[in-house]
Amino acid sequence: MNFNNQPKITICIAHFNDTEFILTSLLALKHLTKNPYQVLIKDNGSKRKNLFKLANGIRKYDNVFLSQQPEGFNLRGSEAHGTALNQLVSKVTTPYFVILDADCLFLRKNWDEILIAKINDKVKAIGTKAPLSKPQDFPLMFAILLETTAFKQLNIDFRPKDVSKKQDTGFEIREKYLSAGFAGINIPFKNTRDFKQGPFKNILGVDEYYLESELQIFASHFGRGATLGAAKYAKGTNFIFRLPLIGKFFRIERGKREIKLWLKICEKIIFEQ
Repeated sequence: MNFNNQPKITICIAHFNDTEFILTSLLALKHLTKNPYQVLIKDNGSKRKNLFKLANGIRKYDNVFLSQQPEGFNLRGSEAHGTALNQLVSKVTTPYFVILDADCLFLRKNWDEILIAKINDKVKAIGTKAPLSKPQDFPLMFAILLETTAFKQLNIDFRPKDVSKKQDTGFEIREKYLSAGFAGINIPFKNTRDFKQGPFKNILGVDEYYLESELQIFASHFGRGATLGAAKYAKGTNFIFRLPLIGKFFRIERGKREIKLWLKICEKIIFEQ
């Protein structure tokens, strides 16, 4: 890949103590992306040790740029995430850009070329399909590629409005794209709670994304959330994970182990291509 060329894609990632996820994502992008690209990362007030590790880890990449929130930034959760995405996307000048959750990785060689080929006069976005609890007619932004020109026309604010009404981070994307007559394509997923034939079958609650009629995995979302993934172990697991006080400890420890395993499997998939 020749990074002397002007980048065709900008990858936008918000960082909040997600360092190992993001470093593995950068590895995946380096080995699996066909077109020239750049990565913009906004740190939302991570612990000093994690910010230092990320800053040190990106030194090997001349196309990855890290910026921090100003001193006194005290937003957290969805508000912080949406604010960071607004800041990142405002800097996009490439023909296409991607919004990528820290714990979601593209795992297919030439993923970018495959997605860009599906963009046309009607389809202006393609990405990960939403869970059943959310609308199914437009991709969710765990990992989503968008055509920049169409996006810039819509004046989208990524900040949440009312989470209780399902107006969480990025909710305006679906509303404004569909209202403008644009469409999005979903990449279907299978969750490892039920699907036991994919590479992450031994890790609980992982989404595996596959293109229609294909067996090769395209992307994966660990589903970390705000709790090291611990919240998902309160459902469909041994009773010990649901015990008061001590149950939370076991959930967190399992989350840490499974994050390490997920990252290891991701690296294996990356280097096999």
